[in-house]
Amino acid sequence: MLSPREPRKAFLSMHVLSPVLAVSALAAMSVPVHALDAWTIGVERGLPTYALTSEAGEVRLVCDPDRVFGPTPNGAFVVRFVKDAAPDMVVVLAKSGEQARLPVNNGIAAQASVDAADWSKMVATFRSGGEFALVTSADSLTFETAPLPDLACE
Repeated sequence: MLSPREPRKAFLSMHVLSPVLAVSALAAMSVPVHALDAWTIGVERGLPTYALTSEAGEVRLVCDPDRVFGPTPNGAFVVRFVKDAAPDMVVVLAKSGEQARLPVNNGIAAQASVDAADWSKMVATFRSGGEFALVTSADSLTFETAPLPDLACE
């Protein structure tokens, strides 16, 4: 005959193992997952647009890769900050240390009036994705995005 202790050991080991598994499963589910900020991609007036929005503000990029509105570059960088409604300058800072200085007027930097090297640095930052910030003298926005390898905005 079986001893009464053998079934009890098996019964106890299942009860001990079960709470351990339950706690482990709960711990794994409670680990925060950081979602990337997603670009909203669209078309307006025949031009591709890219937008990022947060509670602290938003950024929008309008491109003209096919020169729809003439032979000169017609892209635009539009930014809105909650704390700094009318900045004169916005700096795009990539996590790698790359910087692009964009003079803005009413929150808009026109590609035709921005230094071409700075415009290219900004586009490269958005293309490569990752963490970047938009900074003024009084406010900042930080995003982390997936790469946009097909971004044609030069």
